[in-house]
Amino acid sequence: MTTPHQRIRVLAALTTAMLLTGCLSPDYPSSEPTAAPLPPADAATAAPDLLANAGLTLPDEATDIEVDLVDYRDFTEVSITRFTAPRDRAITMCTDAGGLTTEDLSHGGYERAMMGDFSLESGMRGCRIGVEARSTARVLISANDPARVTVLHYRIPSR
Repeated sequence: MTTPHQRIRVLAALTTAMLLTGCLSPDYPSSEPTAAPLPPADAATAAPDLLANAGLTLPDEATDIEVDLVDYRDFTEVSITRFTAPRDRAITMCTDAGGLTTEDLSHGGYERAMMGDFSLESGMRGCRIGVEARSTARVLISANDPARVTVLHYRIPSR
């Protein structure tokens, strides 16, 4: 049986632990990310490597390539790569990387914040790929053909 004093000590210890790990910081998780778009020529050069870091291969048919490098809290290597490609090639890109394409495209608060004003649309497909420990790629593929593909890649901060 625990006494009220023991409960208070346990609660104080948990609160301290949460503060030390950043879970109760005043800006958690509301600090805004900042995105720096690369110039078009640099984006076309950087995109294959950024996608390779995410375990993905840029389709040969990709056009209209855009890349944003994102600064967000303790997350590292955050990038958003967008391009247009045949829809079947975009879906194959996911499956070749071991991702299962799905219509369940819900994404959490951090991903939503990193992606800015991105909105999910009816008929979209996508996949989530765990590249390595603490690294994630999120692929979202529009319903059109050719499809507009958005790839969010980030490394989760260690605590």
